[in-house]
Amino acid sequence: MNFWADTPYITAYVRNEFLHDHEKGKGDFTLCTVFGFRSEVMRAPMFQIMLESGAQWARIPIHALCSKPCPEMALQLAVWWDSFSRNCQVKEVAFLRNHRVKAIGRDGVQRPGTYLMTVFWCDGGWSEIPDQSKDHHIIALDSGQWIAYPNNRLLWADPSWINGEVPRDWRSPSTNYSVEGMP
Repeated sequence: MNFWADTPYITAYVRNEFLHDHEKGKGDFTLCTVFGFRSEVMRAPMFQIMLESGAQWARIPIHALCSKPCPEMALQLAVWWDSFSRNCQVKEVAFLRNHRVKAIGRDGVQRPGTYLMTVFWCDGGWSEIPDQSKDHHIIALDSGQWIAYPNNRLLWADPSWINGEVPRDWRSPSTNYSVEGMP
């Protein structure tokens, strides 16, 4: 069982209300270092953090984190899906490192940001169904808010070679390809 994974070490802020069970601290932030990811099915992607005071916190949901103090974002806009499995791998994909991206939210708004890392799901539930399996790319929006979005909700930017429009008629593959398995 692998429900915890190392992440790149990233300096961030945590919303203080998450450190006080939402009883106080709203609008205040504490500097932290993100260093781990926790995956629990039917729960939003969560992180492990260390505060400047030396306090370590587990199970901090993604909408509690930001790269700078910023207005809060609803969980439904910060992440498209709960964790797909207790089994995952987290990696900063070298090709995507520091890439600029536009995230297309449920509200249709495109929000610009920068790539941080990716969560890859395996061995469970939706992660095994071809047209449902989705990686969570962790993005720091320009506003400061962290989000977790899948491939089909991100438009990447690289002025050296990406150009043109994305075809709107593409569909995710629904076939499991196997040389030895049954069709």
